[in-house]
Amino acid sequence: MQLSPTEHKTIVVVDVAEFTRRDRRPADLFAVHEGLYGVLQAAFTGVGVDLEDCDVDDRGDGALILVPPTVSKSELADKLPDRLVAEVRRYNSTRVAAAQLKLRVSLHAGDIRRNAHGWVGNAVNLAFRILDAEEAKAELRSSEGVIAMISSAHFFSEVIEQDPGSAPESYRRIDVSIKTFDGYAWLRLYGGSGAVPRPVAMAAPVSDANPQLRGLLTEDEMKVLQGLLVEVETPRLPMLASRAAGSIVPVPRFGSVWDAFQHLADVNAGPDGVPPAIEFLELLAADLGDENGAELKIWAAQKGHALRRTSAQRERQAARLPLPDDPRLHLMIAIDVDAIDESRCVLSFWRQDDPLEWPPVRGGVFELAVDELEQRIDDVIVEAEDAWSDQAISVALEFVVARPLLGLPIFTWCKERRSGDPRPLVYDYALVLRSLERMRSTFWHRPWRRRWDSLREDNSSLQRIHPYGLAETKENPIDAVLSESRWVGLVMDEPPAARPDPSAGPDALTAALRSGLPLIFWHPRAGAKDLRMLVTGLVHGEDGIFGLPARHRDALLAAAQDDLVRDLVVLLDDPQWMVELDGPSAPMSSGGWA
Repeated sequence: MQLSPTEHKTIVVVDVAEFTRRDRRPADLFAVHEGLYGVLQAAFTGVGVDLEDCDVDDRGDGALILVPPTVSKSELADKLPDRLVAEVRRYNSTRVAAAQLKLRVSLHAGDIRRNAHGWVGNAVNLAFRILDAEEAKAELRSSEGVIAMISSAHFFSEVIEQDPGSAPESYRRIDVSIKTFDGYAWLRLYGGSGAVPRPVAMAAPVSDANPQLRGLLTEDEMKVLQGLLVEVETPRLPMLASRAAGSIVPVPRFGSVWDAFQHLADVNAGPDGVPPAIEFLELLAADLGDENGAELKIWAAQKGHALRRTSAQRERQAARLPLPDDPRLHLMIAIDVDAIDESRCVLSFWRQDDPLEWPPVRGGVFELAVDELEQRIDDVIVEAEDAWSDQAISVALEFVVARPLLGLPIFTWCKERRSGDPRPLVYDYALVLRSLERMRSTFWHRPWRRRWDSLREDNSSLQRIHPYGLAETKENPIDAVLSESRWVGLVMDEPPAARPDPSAGPDALTAALRSGLPLIFWHPRAGAKDLRMLVTGLVHGEDGIFGLPARHRDALLAAAQDDLVRDLVVLLDDPQWMVELDGPSAPMSSGGWA
């Protein structure tokens, strides 16, 4: 095999000290790995070196960086350590202790070769050997320094010792005996002249002068901030805290805005380096919109500037969705028929805990008998209400149902059945029925979205709802009629069959779903005249068809026992709220679902 030609490179090997120590949680390891590359990118840029021009090999807890010969070795040795110290300190100031960095960095240079798997050569091997010097590890561990620079004897004599600006007198010789290497290197600790900046942590009372929180806040700032937050109340607190934390850690319940801030102050920043506590203050400022909000906004901007995170804050602000005036949480429950036994079904659900996060993770998948559905769904709803207990937000309860199960009496179901005093679902929610068949059939989605957009432009006209059942409308097949773009709804003259019969001609429900009609009505016993009267009464009103679920609920609450509206079925399908029906499931948190 012919060897590739040698190339001369400056070799920089970086390793996170004590990467796998026991106090690092998975979230901390993730933060450390992401933080390492943020530190390296910023530090090399500060020296005038673009990492894109280097060969970088990720090593999990570190990196091998091969710098091209066009970059001055003396400038790299002179400037890189100080830039690494500054970036590590900046990173550490926004992280808890378990996610902070100390780095060992070895410097060497030599001729190496590239093969199919990476770079090889004695120069690379030596750089890794001196990086593992036990004396360097021990000194960094016991010191306040954040960077241990370890230079090979060759690099020290040829580069560092020749340049007074690199302070060669501050290095000291150390012996190195690692594997097949016995020799020496030169060590210098950086960043030990002052205390390593401490991360934001769980805040104690101001009088306690918590030193960790004071890493980001002065005592006066803490007093001002606590004064601003301690009396603030917002019904959107869980949503604000969840958005601030992102997906980094689960967010517990909070008794107050100040409690939420203290918790988020102990959470690591994400890859962009913006601490969740600062993001929380920005979101809270926008939510409050008063003098307190204006002061919080200024405070957050000043802290972002101090951390050099202004550009990251601006990027977040540009991408941030506005908080809705009337936020709503969705609980979507899908019910599918079992493929073998039609007396059994498959239940899954998606619970939204933040009205701006969609779609949520699927909460679970359960196989059960159809006659167990009401109780099982009751359990799902009770668990959701427990999770939502500290939120003052309305809820949309949606049932996405397979065609053979569309006859289920969903609008009469109850919750809290285990209490012995069940409560009808309609007392607490505007219920929405949707088609599982359509959600699953992606080839029907384009016309569905077009009809929905058309409905948004004109959602109040009864003339857009086809009165299926009148003699004069049966001159053409229903699927041909509904293909006309003016229709957004259909009133069926009878409930849909569990399974369509192709020999009976076009099926009305299938025609409506294929054509994209988002609104479909039927009734098990009402005549055509009574049915159209019911539909007319429900469609007219504020918000037109979009207000139909709320008006349907009001009608059910006011209906007498024999009122026809109690059995009216309304299918209203919004293509904006979709889920991945076969997506992964999250583990269940309720003990009652074994």
